[in-house]
Amino acid sequence: MGGFRCALVLVGLVLLSPSFAQVTERSGSRARSYQEIIEGYSYLAQEYPNAQLLELGQTDAGRPLHLFLVQSESFVEDKTLSELRAEKLVVLVNNGIHPGESCGMDASLEWAAELLKRGGVQRDQLWAIIPVYNVGGSLKARPHTRANQNGPDLQGFRGNARNLDLNRDFIKGDALNTRSFWALYQALKPHIFVDTHTSNGADYPYTMTLISTQRDKIAPSIRQVLYEKMEPFLFEQMRERDWEMIPYVNVFGRTPNEGYAAFLETPRYASGYTALFHSIGFITEAHMFKPYADRVIATHQFLEALKEFCDDEAPAIRSAYQKAQEWEAAATRFPVRWELDSSRVEKLSFKSYPYQYEKSKLGEYQRLAYSREKVEELEIDYYPSYKPIAYARLPKYYVIPQAWHNVVQKLQYHGVELEALQQDTVISVESAYLKSWEHSPRPYEGHFVTEVKEVDYRKQDRLFYAGDYLISTEQSHPYFLASVLDPMSVDSYLFWGFFDIIFQQKEYFSPYVFEDRAMDMLAEDAQLAQEFENWKKANPSLLKSPYAVLSFFYQRSEFYEEEHLRYPVAFIR
Repeated sequence: MGGFRCALVLVGLVLLSPSFAQVTERSGSRARSYQEIIEGYSYLAQEYPNAQLLELGQTDAGRPLHLFLVQSESFVEDKTLSELRAEKLVVLVNNGIHPGESCGMDASLEWAAELLKRGGVQRDQLWAIIPVYNVGGSLKARPHTRANQNGPDLQGFRGNARNLDLNRDFIKGDALNTRSFWALYQALKPHIFVDTHTSNGADYPYTMTLISTQRDKIAPSIRQVLYEKMEPFLFEQMRERDWEMIPYVNVFGRTPNEGYAAFLETPRYASGYTALFHSIGFITEAHMFKPYADRVIATHQFLEALKEFCDDEAPAIRSAYQKAQEWEAAATRFPVRWELDSSRVEKLSFKSYPYQYEKSKLGEYQRLAYSREKVEELEIDYYPSYKPIAYARLPKYYVIPQAWHNVVQKLQYHGVELEALQQDTVISVESAYLKSWEHSPRPYEGHFVTEVKEVDYRKQDRLFYAGDYLISTEQSHPYFLASVLDPMSVDSYLFWGFFDIIFQQKEYFSPYVFEDRAMDMLAEDAQLAQEFENWKKANPSLLKSPYAVLSFFYQRSEFYEEEHLRYPVAFIR
């Protein structure tokens, strides 16, 4: 996946030849259009030899996904992204995943222009910027799409060309945008990842809030650099720049004054996905009510503060990244599901607006009303930690039948090595049978998702065919493999519905026929007879149903299909 040849993908736009001033200047409440953003980066790539604008893959809107690169030296043609990243600290900034939250789109362009005017970045760094990730949503821009947001004058739409929220698509990969992102991300392997957003929740005085990669999911070396060095530096820098920052205010429908918890970004989200590969992730959340110009400036200042940290600490970040890979290679299990750890609480200094509840004039309820004339300083409870409630124990191999080609393709996008069986082979494996689960009653991002609650593992000799795949866990991405292939994982391929057919039984029985067979089974097996007595005591309401009673016997007979409720991916321990 590192084989993008930069010389082959240079952009061929018909430019309107903007000047440097036009690239960097923008009226306060106006957001640039998609075309203006791309034209601005095209201008910079033409003007500066150490900048380059590439087209890397397609999006659902039929337009390419662009990537803008900045380094210290001039770009040489015919180098792959993997070759460009060699021996460098790589930072990837993603903009416009929700195009109505466009402050990052404008801020990144303006910051990149100023950066290049100053000469670029240090020799040991490569900065990569996705100008607009959700191209389709950006092309749908109109004056009003965000009811809770103070401008800008032009606002993109949250859904992409297929109406997908791309910030829920990083595991399931329904969008072409996502697949293009997978490829460029796996080629760049960034040490740091930034996704720019605008908040949508409570009201408070801060212009910028921040989500950092959740501390309970990452390698110890990454956690140490992020929480002992990087976060304190960034928060202090933003305060010194008069853009004081606070951890993302993760509340909806209530005020933050009573405290709140950190945001848990599971792998479906951008920073949750990148955490699986040891990128230090940040989500900038500029506050929706603040003037648009302020939101752009605050995002701009965050990027500048981040660059300052990288200038001083690039060796430490790269060392932590290398140690994280060693940690991953040595691990035998990974956390794949979490819940809030309410026992771990910190006191957070928080500036707030007074509020009150007033009787609505529209209905018989109380409405929340903030008063922005006064700022109160509070000490509130902040819950920064989540505890794992499920771990994936790594097998030596996963075995996946070739029939599940849509899953195989997603693995191949990530550079996962798959070894095809050369002949039909019976393999002793561990199979997972689903015992308890919950299907969603309505679709979520185009899928009826399934939360698996309990699994029964059984040792079996199973026949696999020539062309089925062995996946060794002694390769570069075992954390990713565990997160997508373990049936208990919060964002597994099973959760997203790619194996839903296993819930449907294919063969059945006629009660009038099977009643005699059930009687024979009782007579032949005393242990089964005792199990049936226990089942009757536990399920008295089902005794009136011939199908329920006979299903007890059918599921224990030689006729019952092994495939029903059996997770197709097998495990060699």
